[in-house]
Amino acid sequence: MTKGNPHFGTDYTPFILSVKQLTTIRMACKCSTYPDLELIRESIDKRIAITKGIKKQLQFLSESPSGDSLYKCAVCQQLWQNSRAWNWGNKEYVFKVPNIDVADWMIESFALPDQMLIYSATMNDYFKKNTLVESDKGCQKNGCGNNALLNNVLCREHFIQNLQQFGLLTKFPRGRMFSPYLVGS
Repeated sequence: MTKGNPHFGTDYTPFILSVKQLTTIRMACKCSTYPDLELIRESIDKRIAITKGIKKQLQFLSESPSGDSLYKCAVCQQLWQNSRAWNWGNKEYVFKVPNIDVADWMIESFALPDQMLIYSATMNDYFKKNTLVESDKGCQKNGCGNNALLNNVLCREHFIQNLQQFGLLTKFPRGRMFSPYLVGS
């Protein structure tokens, strides 16, 4: 008995899919039903809970040096990236990302929504508790044309960078920023 090639019938004639079969396959894609993640805890909680089901319809493409994986929907070609949310017990979740060449993605994967959320919350909390007022003196960082903060030798940007460098504030998330998370998008 001949098993046949998976792309051809047992008599090696190509399979021809009917419009009904193609429609059924297309309807199996649910990518459009999953919205972009909002940068709120509940949104990431929900996505963690349904990630296993989403991944069933995705094809693995590659793994980045940092351990993130890139997937693609076989039906609509939507790209997805996974992450492990350390602030949620290192649980996996996936999120939609824009089209990108795998080689470019390997150089720099996309920024992670859980890290964007933590960064945003940390910075908002810091600015609620601390008022940074500009002085009329220049920032002492070489090449900076901004005014320093009152009672400081650095401008707001360089002061924040200093705090981040010494681990006193969360650093800006690593990775390629993308819509809808870009400012002004």
